[in-house]
Formats: sequence, structure tokens, C-alpha cells
Amino acid sequence: MKRFCFLLLSVLLVSCRPGRPSGILSEGAMEDILLDYHLAQAMAEVQPGELQENRYLLTQAALKKHRVTEAQFDTSLVYWCRNSEKMVKICERVSKRLTYMAESQGVERKEKSPYSYLATEGDTANVWNLRENVVIIPNVVDNIYSFSIDADSTYYPGDYFMWAFNTQFLSEDNNDEAYALLSVRYDNDSIAGTGQRLTSDRQVEVRLNCPSGFRDVPIRSVEGTIYMPVRSSGFGILAVSNFVLVHYHDLSREHVAETPSDTIVVDTASVVPLLPDTVHTRRTPYSIREGQADKHTIDIVKDKPVRAVRRRR
Repeated sequence: MKRFCFLLLSVLLVSCRPGRPSGILSEGAMEDILLDYHLAQAMAEVQPGELQENRYLLTQAALKKHRVTEAQFDTSLVYWCRNSEKMVKICERVSKRLTYMAESQGVERKEKSPYSYLATEGDTANVWNLRENVVIIPNVVDNIYSFSIDADSTYYPGDYFMWAFNTQFLSEDNNDEAYALLSVRYDNDSIAGTGQRLTSDRQVEVRLNCPSGFRDVPIRSVEGTIYMPVRSSGFGILAVSNFVLVHYHDLSREHVAETPSDTIVVDTASVVPLLPDTVHTRRTPYSIREGQADKHTIDIVKDKPVRAVRRRR
């Protein structure tokens, strides 16, 4: 009798274990379809004819190849994006397969970010201690990722920062667009921030210098946000990986670049991010680093008097 009860309990536990709902594609199937989706979009850009029509025909062909309807794919995509950790792994495997395919055609491998090797302490340090990967999808719930890191005794007035990460877009129509914002909050409630528009797969570096009027004000926290506009139709994914937050000490105030001449100083209560339009073309990380045509820095400072603050020892 005891043995029967034990077996019955085991069956009940197994049957109640949460699993993938009926009709939802498996991780392997999603990986294969997303890979073909990415290849279809790349092929559409080099095919003769109208670009949008090529994208539609080739992406539909990718679904037909896997015998999957568009509705089933969309439902499965929403399901896996809810489980962001697994979706990140799916996107990572897709990225690795794309990299291998590119290398087999003679494309040079991208260099690994040098910032990931920095220690957590020192004059130049990697202070990132949060999750390494996120997936952002353009709906009203999952289209924003934000972080906030409180300053400690290793942060000094005048310090400046660089937030780096890798982006990988995957969308139905290749309409890739997102925004990265990095800001520093000071002890007098002032905020300095910078923004960058994201439109392609690359390594992003968002740099924020200390405004000249706040080099004697202690730092309270460093904050960042990645935002993807909500889509009215079609699917989109932004996989962000390899986060690094580099913290620089201002050892000799002279070597820190002055606030750019086009800096806009406004009250933060009325701030609207000003981000320039860029051409939707895919470029290599090297060309982006040289030109940075889609980068614009905005130092935002709340107009409040600087009060006396005790220096940290």
C-alpha cells in the first residue's frame, strides 16, 4: 500500500510539473527559425526588387521551410520572450551559428571587448555587478531595461563613466531601433546624462564625462536604460549581452575633456531625449568607432544650487 501511494504521488508530481504549452515551438525549433529569419533578411537586402516585398517573401519562405504558421511563430516568440533567460540563450546560439557561418565565408571574427578584463577596483575599473544578458521586445511590458548602481567609497567627485555592451537585433521588417541612456545622479539631486541611438548589431560604447560645474560634487548613483519603441505590428527582438560599466577616476582634472560646446543644459522636469536620425545601414564596429555618426552627447543638469557636502575620506 505504501509503495502504491508513493508511485501515485510521483505520477501526480510529474504531471503537475510546469512545461511548454501545447502548440509552442521548442527551443531548438525557435533557434532554427530565428537563424533562417536572420539569413532571409540579409538576403533580401542584396536581392533585386523592392526591399520590403523581398523581406516578406523570404521570411515567409523561412516559416514554410519549417512548416510553421505565422500565428504559431508569433505565439511561440511571445512565450519564449517571457522567459528572458532562455530567450537570451537561444539568441546566443543563433549568434554563434551566424558567426561560424560568416567565418566559413572568410569574414574576420569580431574582437572581444577589452573592458571585460578590467578589475573591479582601481583608477579604471569595471564596476558592473548585474546580469550580463537581457532580451528586450517592443511591447508595453518588456521594452525597457534599466539599472541603478549606488556609489560607494570608491567613487569620487569628477569621476566619469563608459557603459559598453553588444547588441543583436532580429525583427520581421529589419526596422531596428532602440535607445541607450546613461546618467549620473549627484548628491545635490542634479543629473547629468547622455544618450545614443542603436540601429545595428555592434558593440556600443556610451560615454559620460562629468560636467565642468559638478566636479566637486559627490556622486550618488549611476543609472542606465535601454529602451525599444513599442511596435504596432510585426515582431522584434533586441538581445543585449556582455555588459560592462567602466569607472574612471579623474586624477588630474586637466586631462578630462571639457563639456562639449553643443551641450544642452535644461531642467530635468522638462527633458525630452534629443537623439539624431541616422541612416539604417549595417556597419562594422570599426567604422562606427571611427565615425560615430549616430552618437550625440547631451549633458543634462538640473538647475539647483550646489550645497556644501562633506567629502568622503
